[in-house]
Amino acid sequence: MYSWLTDRARAPRDRGLTLIELLVASVVAMILIVSVYYVYTISTRGYRVQEQMMGAMKQARFGLEQIQRDLSAAGFLATPLSSADTSVCPKPAVILRGFSIATAGAVGAPGANVEIRPQQATLFGAFWSPRIYFTQSVAGKVVTFQAGADFPQSDEEFKMIFVAGRFLRLVNADQFEMYIAIESASFVNKTVTLVTSVPVASPPDFCGIQGFGVGLEANVTGFVRYSLAADASEAAKVDVIRQEINGTDGTVMPKSTIRVAEYVADLQFYDFAMDTDRVTGRQPAIGVYPTLDGAAPAGLQPLVLDLTAAARPQDLRFITVKLTTRTREEDETFPFKARAALNVPLDSFEIDPTMVGSAHTVSMAARVGFPSFQVRNVK
Repeated sequence: MYSWLTDRARAPRDRGLTLIELLVASVVAMILIVSVYYVYTISTRGYRVQEQMMGAMKQARFGLEQIQRDLSAAGFLATPLSSADTSVCPKPAVILRGFSIATAGAVGAPGANVEIRPQQATLFGAFWSPRIYFTQSVAGKVVTFQAGADFPQSDEEFKMIFVAGRFLRLVNADQFEMYIAIESASFVNKTVTLVTSVPVASPPDFCGIQGFGVGLEANVTGFVRYSLAADASEAAKVDVIRQEINGTDGTVMPKSTIRVAEYVADLQFYDFAMDTDRVTGRQPAIGVYPTLDGAAPAGLQPLVLDLTAAARPQDLRFITVKLTTRTREEDETFPFKARAALNVPLDSFEIDPTMVGSAHTVSMAARVGFPSFQVRNVK
């Protein structure tokens, strides 16, 4: 006799997962989760490093472009070296050098980052206005300008150019140049007051002005300096700064410091190409000095570009400038390797010696010429 109870009794019972199956499934799921997390971590770290590398590259490019711009303008509407330039008369009390260089500047975490000795460069030229103005009159220390179309049209523009501590360059009809520091200026009166009186020519000495000083060419020149400075906002943070230097006392001009690039590791100048023809000045013979403090190439005099009397910046024709920046944070997977020598590539940078890893670096270099030095051809 058929019964549904008989069929139910004969049917196999529903089975669940055994403990072993649960353990295997858990292990497989854990492996999958760990794998996904590992891939996510690697991708996130790679993205973060790549983003910081792009930031470092941006800082290096922007800073290098700014330094290039001012280097190429060194000596523009100015003298490469006042003590050797026969057009400069009378000689100013402060020697005006179109370019000078020194080993100076901050290094982040110097105990760990060895073989880094950044350089600073000081330039002289007309960096604030490329225009030439003309005088209406010169009376002692007071120079009055003609109010032409090229003259500043607002008090704000005027004050940005005619600043105390810069030099007013005056050129007379005989092409003698006079450099006198500015004491004060007035846009309303179109006048500039100098720290000393403008010399008066007394033939046969044509050094100075004649008559009332009408129609003299005039422009503003001064010093700017590029160097590395520590930034107290973060540990081991160093920036490239641009400062204007007072021409009379060598101090930094108020409110003139500009941060050009951040997270900088090094600033170097090398491959100094000098015109070695010091006799005629008409037969250029270019000699290249690989480094500032290295041995001079065979047959050439030692390279001197400091503030001593032996320096000859007027012989410069071009140099190479290299700016090295770093990432903001250290990469724990990127081991630190100390720089082996001063003039080899800087591959890594140590921010915190107590942490594992190091920061990545980006280096950019450019060759920059000195066209104004070549045109003046000062012996």
